[in-house]
Amino acid sequence: MKLIKKKITTNTRVLNETLTQYRDTFHAFKELINNSIQADASLIKIELSYNKKFDSHSPLTEIKIWDNGHGVSYSEFDEKILEIGTTSKNSGQGIGRFGALQIGLTMEIETVGFDQSEEKYSLTVFNLDSRELKDVGLDKKEFNIKLDYLDGSEVNTYYQVIISNLHHNSQEKVRTRNRLSTLFLKENIHQAIFENYPLEIFHDKIKFFVNGDVLKKSDFVVEKPSKKSLIHKDNFGKDHEVNLYFYQIKSKLNKVKVFFQIDNAGLKSVAHEFTYSSDWYTPDLGTWFIYVDSKIFNNDLFRNLDMDTLGHEEVKKIKDSIKNGMNEFFKLKNEKFKKFIDTLEKDDYYPYREKYPTSKTQASVFNKVAYALEDEHKLLEKKVKIRNIIYPLLDRAISNGNIEFILEKVLKMSDEAIFKFKSLLQKTELEDVIHFSSVVSEKIEFLDFLHDLNYGDISGFVKERSQLHKIVENNLWVFGENYNGTPHLWSDKRLDKILLDLRKRFFSYDPTEEDENLIEDSGLEDITDLFFFNEKVNDNDDKEIMIVELKSPKCAISEKELSQIDRYAFTIVSNPSFPTENVKYKLVLISSKMTAYAKSKVNSARLKFPNTPFMYDLKTEKNVEVYVLTWSDLIEQNKRKLGYLSNKLEIKDKSVRDKFEEEYPHLIDEKVSAQLRKVASY
Repeated sequence: MKLIKKKITTNTRVLNETLTQYRDTFHAFKELINNSIQADASLIKIELSYNKKFDSHSPLTEIKIWDNGHGVSYSEFDEKILEIGTTSKNSGQGIGRFGALQIGLTMEIETVGFDQSEEKYSLTVFNLDSRELKDVGLDKKEFNIKLDYLDGSEVNTYYQVIISNLHHNSQEKVRTRNRLSTLFLKENIHQAIFENYPLEIFHDKIKFFVNGDVLKKSDFVVEKPSKKSLIHKDNFGKDHEVNLYFYQIKSKLNKVKVFFQIDNAGLKSVAHEFTYSSDWYTPDLGTWFIYVDSKIFNNDLFRNLDMDTLGHEEVKKIKDSIKNGMNEFFKLKNEKFKKFIDTLEKDDYYPYREKYPTSKTQASVFNKVAYALEDEHKLLEKKVKIRNIIYPLLDRAISNGNIEFILEKVLKMSDEAIFKFKSLLQKTELEDVIHFSSVVSEKIEFLDFLHDLNYGDISGFVKERSQLHKIVENNLWVFGENYNGTPHLWSDKRLDKILLDLRKRFFSYDPTEEDENLIEDSGLEDITDLFFFNEKVNDNDDKEIMIVELKSPKCAISEKELSQIDRYAFTIVSNPSFPTENVKYKLVLISSKMTAYAKSKVNSARLKFPNTPFMYDLKTEKNVEVYVLTWSDLIEQNKRKLGYLSNKLEIKDKSVRDKFEEEYPHLIDEKVSAQLRKVASY
């Protein structure tokens, strides 16, 4: 093989503006496939080397595209490969093959073509590593070209591109346009290629192989596609044919995708993708891809084309023509839906029999939702009376924008659940049911949140003294439902001062190894000891003063803490500054863990109070109750109670960061918020 030195010929200004500037990496990848199609290939093989390392940034390590087109001979190599970014190309600027550099740092081109000047087949190999161009510049760098002439007349031509050292695998920050599209994933790549080259696959113009698997039309399309032709008259009175190709796709997507195609140097390619909805398409019709093709489509038109908003007059007319054509197609397909609507509009519980909907869209959406419900539960066919509740509920949900969420939940209801729902609504009001369920679900969610604050990874980032303090203080129901909504009176400032002085005397210290109450390597060093008291007036005008000592999660409850809470309680009993009449004192000592000694002492003490959970001691002289427990004890008890109430409501996870930012924004400064994001992203 000969080794030849060559330079790339470029127009630097054009090169800088256009080279590897595709919308994303999959569009750059498609440009390489387009080059193969334009080379009259009938076979394209794509090999994606997937990364098996679990800690890798990228799902891929290498991409190879091979085609059996006419290839590029050595005598044409300068013009077709090395001359890029110029304005002399007949159909573009010749940068398509260099789209590979948007995906990876290195590319290799290997091609066999028939060389007319030599009347032989040439094998040419060209390697380009973009890292070598940082200091030199693409138009100044000399490249090695390997050349060999092949003997024989039965040589097969081909063109192959290998992309390696993918940008996505870089340890440095990767620009958005260099990140791998999710369409490259194993579960997406076949469908993505079909969506962009349906005509080639369906009409067997090109056989695509992906990692050895041939893409067959039977894998994607249910039956032979339908074609519908429209005539669009432009503003000058000229007629243009617009063709719509309807493909029913084997997919559970149950949507309609519309792809507008343009001519790309003799190749039909997808320029824009839209979703479609109408009065006549319903999900039970399955998934459809519609390809729209016309000579009137060009890049200038697509800059203004938007199926959801009105553009200039001509674009509006094109949109209307195409949408009407699609509506007619699905109307003929959906005779079942038409019959249902005729029956629904005569039903006594149809919400628009005696009143007009706010808009035609509202009525259209309602009809589709009712149709979906009918398909699942046969409310109208079986004359199920619960539709007198469901139909108005859906109408209101549509008007306030919650239709998608509510519909999803209703459709998942079993027949048994619908029967129970109906029975429940005969005993109480729907708003009461919703309010009760909302309260229960919010409390279950808070308990999960509280557990993460004290035991999860996030606990190491809760730095401010006031955070855990304020959160618990505003959710005192965790200590008993009778504290739900308790006001914070703070009326007796003198008592407040005495309690704080006592707290400082008994509990103001750091845990140590000597005291055997230090939890090592907890990652929770930044959460400080917290203390507050709450004064509550009971129904009989008695006062209850609750004092909560929240120990730092790095501090286990040990012999020292038990001794201190005993002395704290005794001081309240013996100090005449604390009133006696009609007052109860409730002391709560709580942390994330107990030592073995403390656990033994606490369990023995609780035997004296079998009917009062977590009670550790009772001082009858001044009615002082002492409770010692862990957060896990308290959370488990509350979940058990709520489980009885809710019959096990399934509550969706909400990240600690989300709950902080939604419900406690005043407790988070910029620094803490940033750290919370870091943990939540693991």
